[in-house]
Amino acid sequence: MAENRGAENVTVIVPSYRRPDWLTACVRSILEGRARPHEVIVVGRQGDKETQQAIDLLKSFAKGSVELRASWVTTPGHMPPVEAGARMASGNIVAVVDDDVTVHPDWLARISAVFADPLVGVAGGKVTTPGMAAPRLKGCPGQISWYGKTWGNVGSMDGTAPIEVCSVMEGNWAWRRNLLSSVVFDPVLNFDDASMYGLDLCFQARRKGYRVVYEPRAAVDHHAAERVPELDRSDRSRRTFSYCRNYTYIMLKNSPAWRKLIFLAWTFLVGEHQAWGAAALLADTLARGPRVRRNVATAFRGKIEGLRLWIRS
Repeated sequence: MAENRGAENVTVIVPSYRRPDWLTACVRSILEGRARPHEVIVVGRQGDKETQQAIDLLKSFAKGSVELRASWVTTPGHMPPVEAGARMASGNIVAVVDDDVTVHPDWLARISAVFADPLVGVAGGKVTTPGMAAPRLKGCPGQISWYGKTWGNVGSMDGTAPIEVCSVMEGNWAWRRNLLSSVVFDPVLNFDDASMYGLDLCFQARRKGYRVVYEPRAAVDHHAAERVPELDRSDRSRRTFSYCRNYTYIMLKNSPAWRKLIFLAWTFLVGEHQAWGAAALLADTLARGPRVRRNVATAFRGKIEGLRLWIRS
């Protein structure tokens, strides 16, 4: 039988769009955990009948043990459902998970426990994809180098205690509600799959004096469910453009003047794999052959667009 101890004031938000079976599995895993939240809010797109039907079934499954609420947005994109859910939340802690994850039994207890430290404002957890090998970790996952590179794959780190980082993954994270209600969801970033928008929010949290931590024991399984065509991420060129656009804009927006100049030099002259600068392009070409050039122009266009958006802001 699930326990509520330590999770009475937690709201869990699940944004969802036309994936009723995955949504059902996600919410059931939350309700079957060792600790239950105070409420679960599913946020869907207005007119999404499949999600509405799933919510109706889940309410009967919850049987009043957890309040299950629904909210609907009309604006497309990944950010509006999170923002709408945050406005509705009544818990002191607000957790957000993707609809194609299932949480581990102790997930809620683990991710909420870190907020016993009053300086922790944001916490993220581990994300594994069943059947796939974990990515090879490089550098300092979750950290930002002095020249502006954000090291990825923070959600793949192991450990037995929380780790302080600069940012965490948006598909498995939690916030203090008062902090989440005070940050700004920048509409510029609600583009394509809203790549890196969580980094922008974490920058804001840290400026307000809060710590961002990664709790490797607060784990979820990400099942990488198929998306409807309008949200399909298989177009590598579009994803490259979106990442480079948003990342460039975020770093310029949140960096002091000295780092802006260094970041621009690094991103255009050096860069990284799939967000190439001149040096990364040369290295990849020597290692992989000329086929890597296919999306290089897209990466540069994304960076230039991010620069242009920052100048205009």
